[in-house]
Amino acid sequence: MKVAVAYNNGEIAENFGSCSVFASYDYTGEYVNEREKALLECEPMAQPHQVAELLTENKVEAIICGNISSDAKNILLSRGVIPISGFCGDADTAADMLVTGQLPMDDGASGGCSGCCGSCGGCGGEEGSCGSGGDACSL
Repeated sequence: MKVAVAYNNGEIAENFGSCSVFASYDYTGEYVNEREKALLECEPMAQPHQVAELLTENKVEAIICGNISSDAKNILLSRGVIPISGFCGDADTAADMLVTGQLPMDDGASGGCSGCCGSCGGCGGEEGSCGSGGDACSL
């Protein structure tokens, strides 16, 4: 599986639309320590379709980010990239959690957010809690 994370100094970027660097994780084996990480750069404030093109060119299947507009979410979905929003914290940990099934994956059909940093409730915990045992909204 190939996953990207909107990236800001090792953390999940707060906003997909203003992100200019994405960390790409290619999980080639059955263990999370068997992954290759690369940074993908795009123009600052690139349009969602430009970012979607970058991600599809790099064969990304899912992207983890903080906030994302419904237009950007729809553009990604139309390109076969599943946006997973509402998360914050360590980018490497989030990607590993997604691949191991510990991070909820939403295809956008439910209309709600898929993460826990939004106002939609929690990820199996209290509102604003990722259920990771740490501080609210951190992975």
